[in-house]
Amino acid sequence: MNFGDANIFRCVIFVFCFGYVQNRRKIKVNSDVDFSDRNSDIYLNSLQLINKYGYRPQSNTVITDDGYLVNCYRIPNKGPPVLLVHGIGDSSDSWLVLGPEKSVAFQLASLGYDVWLYNARGNKYSKGHVRNLPEKEYWNFSYEEMGTQDLPAVIDYILQTTSQRNLSYIGFSQGTAVFFVMCSMKPEYNEKIKQAILLAPIAWITNTQYPFIDILAQNLDVLKTFFDSAGVYDLFADNVLTNFYHAKVCRLGVPENILCKLEYYISYGIRNLSNLYPKKLPIVASHIPAGVSIKTFIHYFQSYSSRRFQRFDYGMKMNREVYSSILPASYDLSRVRAPIYMFSSDLDWFSTPTDVQRLSSELPNIVRHVKLNESLDFTHLEFIYGTRVNEIINNDVIRIINGDL
Repeated sequence: MNFGDANIFRCVIFVFCFGYVQNRRKIKVNSDVDFSDRNSDIYLNSLQLINKYGYRPQSNTVITDDGYLVNCYRIPNKGPPVLLVHGIGDSSDSWLVLGPEKSVAFQLASLGYDVWLYNARGNKYSKGHVRNLPEKEYWNFSYEEMGTQDLPAVIDYILQTTSQRNLSYIGFSQGTAVFFVMCSMKPEYNEKIKQAILLAPIAWITNTQYPFIDILAQNLDVLKTFFDSAGVYDLFADNVLTNFYHAKVCRLGVPENILCKLEYYISYGIRNLSNLYPKKLPIVASHIPAGVSIKTFIHYFQSYSSRRFQRFDYGMKMNREVYSSILPASYDLSRVRAPIYMFSSDLDWFSTPTDVQRLSSELPNIVRHVKLNESLDFTHLEFIYGTRVNEIINNDVIRIINGDL
């Protein structure tokens, strides 16, 4: 998943690294990023990025059935609608930060498609509710609510706005998990999906290779108690200082780049940082993370520990009240009937070959599954931010949307 839990380690790294960078008297600059230019992409939000590259975006606020205000950006065109859904702790920025050369949102817009960019509840663009909820109540959601509340509301809004019967769906990482949740719990939405293109698909995460998953999963109760006592219900909100730090250290040709390499290797398994588009890496690094609820992380860790793709586990007593069962139900993937195109990689730490194989065996309507073998050295973030994203991912995605593949 644009696996925001990896950012737990990022926070630790940041404390050390920020002090290191600040204590250097001289910082050698060798980068295309001009930090004095306030029109640099590192400072621009989604609307500004779309505007900068010659499009006229729209901002649309969708109200979910449970009252959350979910913001979607649109690059309007007369072609069929395409909905893009980001990974965990990310935002609509993920589909834009590589610019027109390599970002699939711009590429689809240039072909005349009506492009819609979803922002999950709680991220920097979707922080709102129709009522003035207490913070603890507002953040009481996981990825299930994104799948059962956000996506249905957004899809209905798009189809009503465009007078279309269905749309094409592109999801990355968590954007695939919430799709499975929606189609399994609200199967009528399968009919509203022309095709679903799922990049680095996530359901089971039993075999994730993230090095700190065991420690975190084994101490969930301790962590939850700590955060509750501190009154903290969300993690990794958009922060100017951390964004600027990452933009600085993720430039090529500066001594601090070793910190960027270390962070991305330990967090995502990226051995060769040049596999992430070097020209744009400071921009990418300055836009993530974008905020997510602690409950969302706990939900993933529960799935890891239980080895099930399941609903949120409240404990036996509350499960009886919520589900009329001591165990939360598994999501029924046999109900996911929409045509599915999947892209996975053997070197993905989070969407691992073993877990993806299990997923493939459960889904009834896979049209095509592209498996990237180990020799390609293609890791999780590269599905969106990679140097080779056009030739390995985007070109095929566009052919699928066009009906040519």
